[in-house]
Amino acid sequence: MRRIKSVVDKESVQRRNSMIMGVVMVGILVFASLGYSLMSADGEDENVVRELGFDFVRDGGLWKVEIAGGIFGFQYLPSEVDDIDVNLTKELGEYSGEVLYFVNPNEGVGEVLNNLGRYILRYQESCLQQDSGESRVGGRGSDDLGNLTSKGSEYVCEGDLPVKDCSSNLIIFESGNETRVYGDGGCVHIVGDSIRGVDAFLYEVLNVK
Repeated sequence: MRRIKSVVDKESVQRRNSMIMGVVMVGILVFASLGYSLMSADGEDENVVRELGFDFVRDGGLWKVEIAGGIFGFQYLPSEVDDIDVNLTKELGEYSGEVLYFVNPNEGVGEVLNNLGRYILRYQESCLQQDSGESRVGGRGSDDLGNLTSKGSEYVCEGDLPVKDCSSNLIIFESGNETRVYGDGGCVHIVGDSIRGVDAFLYEVLNVK
């Protein structure tokens, strides 16, 4: 009898332990699922930011937003470039079907083309035409005119590139300690930090303000 009782007690203990283990495992699964759901929800909240009436979604290292049926991507949110002085009157339609020229192209060109490339006819590097043969134009150094060199009485753009004035659409990148953006006819001057300046320019053109 004692042996039978011991076997019964042993089986009872095993069943009890199995039940406890089952409850523990179910609890772990429940809490794990809940935790994952909460983390996912937090992640989604962190990846979506609403500014100026637009929802910006963090995707692929860019802040992407839908504007007038198109998707645009930026390195910076509007709030991160609102300290930049922007003084220009350019609209998206002014670039549609037109050639876009870049003077002193740098990493900012990629940011421009990622957003305006689908609208423009094509793009090309160029030099900015120099007025009256002077070395400085409108307070800009000659370096800001691109690879423009003097040959006799004429100025030519090295690399057999076109020389354009502000009757064409130009984006001119200029060095400077302070980032700012200003317009002059078809010219847009982006001074200082090119990426931040380009984003500030694009927000202005897209009327995100």
